[in-house]
Amino acid sequence: MKSFTNSLLYPAGIDLFCTGKKFLVYNMVSRNLKIKYRRSVLGIFWTLLNPLALATIYYFVFKVVMNVQLPNYLPFILSGVLPWAFFSQSVSESTESFVANAGLLTKVPVPIQVFPYVGVLTNFVTLVLATPIILVAAWLHQTPITAAYFLFPFYGLALFAMAYSASIVLAISFVYFRDLKHLVGLILQIWFYASPIVYREQMIPEKYRWILFFNPLGQIFEGIHSVLLDGQAPSVWSLATVCFWVFVFLAVALFFQKRLCRELVESL
Repeated sequence: MKSFTNSLLYPAGIDLFCTGKKFLVYNMVSRNLKIKYRRSVLGIFWTLLNPLALATIYYFVFKVVMNVQLPNYLPFILSGVLPWAFFSQSVSESTESFVANAGLLTKVPVPIQVFPYVGVLTNFVTLVLATPIILVAAWLHQTPITAAYFLFPFYGLALFAMAYSASIVLAISFVYFRDLKHLVGLILQIWFYASPIVYREQMIPEKYRWILFFNPLGQIFEGIHSVLLDGQAPSVWSLATVCFWVFVFLAVALFFQKRLCRELVESL
């Protein structure tokens, strides 16, 4: 796995995480957050209010209107919608990252992976800031707090790796296929309802549950719910499934980088 990560992050012998590149990433993330909320009264708090408002809507629709019979549904919704908001926003925003920075890429020798990485990292800051809200909601609803909570960072990092890998693939593909922007939005909408975010795996008829294995995010969200709401560590099979999909995403991103990155700048 280390060789995959090194190859993905160190294009053409350039270390993305050397001191100079760390400074570049830090400044780009800071710039993104400042530009995004410039002249906004609430500023960075909008990064929390938007997904919280969305979670409130889903809670009203599924719990109040549709009367979904799940205990502790508020922390359940928060623990699903907020990580999903990170993933979906990272992927959708990073899709155009190479094209949007074409002027810089064609003039300055910057590692192209910096741009999707900065986009994903910017949204990851939002998820980190939102995590206490999830934990407080779980505590207020008296969910069991156990050692299984220590697995939550594992799922956060897995989601980060998958969002970053998907962002690289989509950003490269968008250079050659501009209709991808509209297709990504549709895929994300379908993916949301195909994942156990607003429902539990147990609510799916047993004969169809095997389909979740083919959903790369299925075991991540089911694992998050299991850890934060049930206080139980997921099965070894579930954890292995998450690791498998992370490896697949990294492998596909590496393949795209090796095959297409050399010609990418000329195609911008």
